[in-house]
Amino acid sequence: MNKILLKRATLKNIKEVADLEKLASSRTYSGRVTEDEVKKFIKNQFVFLIMNQGKVVGLVAYTIIKKIVHFNGLVISPKFRRLGFAKQTLLLVLRKISKYPRIELVVHPHNNPALVLYLSLNFIIESWKNNYFGDGEPRLMLIKK
Repeated sequence: MNKILLKRATLKNIKEVADLEKLASSRTYSGRVTEDEVKKFIKNQFVFLIMNQGKVVGLVAYTIIKKIVHFNGLVISPKFRRLGFAKQTLLLVLRKISKYPRIELVVHPHNNPALVLYLSLNFIIESWKNNYFGDGEPRLMLIKK
C-alpha cells in the first residue's frame, strides 16, 4: 500500500471537505453538509485531508479539550474504501496524540466496518448514547485502552 500524508485543511479546502462529508452522510454518519458547518468544522477542529499520491482519499478530524482528544470524523471516499487508508490514518494520528490521557470517539452501533476497525486498534465500548447528535440515532462511546 502507498503511504498517506495528512494535510491540515484550511478554508481553501471547504469544497473538498464538504464533498467528503456529503459522500459520507447517512443514517450512521452525521456529516457537515452546509458551507457554514464546514467552515466552523475547519476553524474549530483539527481537520486533516488524507492524501495518497496527490489525491484526497478522505479526512480525519479531532478536537482536544482539557487533555481529552475526541475524534469527530473519519471519512474515506467510497472509491478508496477497504484499502487500509482508515487504519493507516488512525495509526498515524494515534501516535501523534498518544500523550493524552483520554482518547474517545462515537460511532453508530450499525457501522460495522468502523466498529471492527476501532476495536482492532484497542478501543473499547464505554457506553451507549441515545440520540447523541439529535438525529434520533444512537451512538456508542468508545475509548482507547
